[in-house]
Amino acid sequence: MLERLDFAVGSLADFTELRRRFSALPMAPKIMPSRDTGVDISSPGRKSLTLLVGEETAGVMYATEAHLMPGFGAPPHHQPTEEELWYIVDGELDVRVGTQATTVRAGAFAYIPRNTTHTFKNNRTVPARLLAWDSPAGHERAFEEMGRKAAQGIVEFPALRSMFENYGVMIHADPAQVAPNDHFTETRAQSLAAGVRTRDDFLRYREALARLPKLPSLLPSRDSAPDLSWSGTDLRLLLGSEQSAGQFNVADILLAPGNDLPTHRHELSEQCVYVLGGRLDLTVGDKTQQVGAGAFAFIPRDTRLRIANRSEEPAHFVLWNTPGGQEPVYALLHKRRNWNALTDADRALLGACDFILG
Repeated sequence: MLERLDFAVGSLADFTELRRRFSALPMAPKIMPSRDTGVDISSPGRKSLTLLVGEETAGVMYATEAHLMPGFGAPPHHQPTEEELWYIVDGELDVRVGTQATTVRAGAFAYIPRNTTHTFKNNRTVPARLLAWDSPAGHERAFEEMGRKAAQGIVEFPALRSMFENYGVMIHADPAQVAPNDHFTETRAQSLAAGVRTRDDFLRYREALARLPKLPSLLPSRDSAPDLSWSGTDLRLLLGSEQSAGQFNVADILLAPGNDLPTHRHELSEQCVYVLGGRLDLTVGDKTQQVGAGAFAFIPRDTRLRIANRSEEPAHFVLWNTPGGQEPVYALLHKRRNWNALTDADRALLGACDFILG
C-alpha cells in the first residue's frame, strides 16, 4: 500500500521542501498491469491516474497516463526546475514545444527541458491519450490541488496561476512570451559516444554529457528517430543522451516473437517500461508477470530486468533510462546484430557501460 507524505504546499519554498523529503525515501520496484491502481490526479477535461509518484522514486520522477477530453488544453507555460516528456498513445493534439508548433498523432514524442515553453490542446472530437513523465517529481501534487480547486468551482487557468507558481509552473500571461531555453529548439545535438571502452571512459562520457545544453525535441513518429535495431529488436531512439545533457535515454522498441531483452541491471540509472501493444513477460527483481497494453514497470538501479516476448505477435513498448548514457550499448548491439554474436570483450564493454548482464 502506497503511503503518501502528508505535506501541504502553499509556496515555492514548501515545494522545494517536499522534493527534499521525497529524496530521503527509498525506491521500490513495481509492475502495474494497468493505470487503474494509480493515484487519481484528474480534473475537469482530464482523466489522469499516476504510474509513479515521488514517494516511490525518491523524487527522481513522476509519471502518468492522461485521457484528454475534446476541448481540453493547457496554456503556454514553462517549469524552471524540471524536465517533462510526452508520448502520444492515442488521438491527436495541437502542441507547441519551444518555438515549434504542430499537430501530433499517436506515436509522437516530445522532450521539454526546464525553461522551455510548452502547450497543448485537444481540438478534435475524440479523447487523446498521453503518457507523460516529469523529473524531478512533484508535478503530481499540482494536479491533485487542481482537482481540489475544481471542486470549489475554480477551473480556469488564469485563476489557477498563483497555485501553479507554488509548484514551479509558470503560466505565460502573454501567449507570445518566450522562455529562456526556447532558442535551443531544433538545435542539432553533438555526438560524444565514440571512444567508450572502460568504466572510466563511461564516467567521463557522462560527465561530458552533463555539460551539454538541453535541446527541446518534437518527433512526429518512431520512423523519424535514429534506427539502432538488431535481430528481433526494432529500436528507435526517441531521445538521445546528448539531447538531454545525459539526463534521459528513451527508446521505442518493437520486440519480435521469441525474442527478449535479457536479464540485466544498471548500477547507475533507473529504468521504466510502458507497454503500448502486444504481450510481454516482464521480470523485475524476483517477480515475473505477463502484461499487455497499458502496463507499466519501474526498475530502480541494481534491480534486475528482463523483457521477453513469448507470444506469437510483436510487442511494442517504450523503455526509458535516467540518467541516460546507453548509446554505446545500443550501438554495439546494432553493430553485432545478434546477442549470440557478442564476444567476451563485447560483454565486458556492456558492463563498463552499466549494462550488466545476468
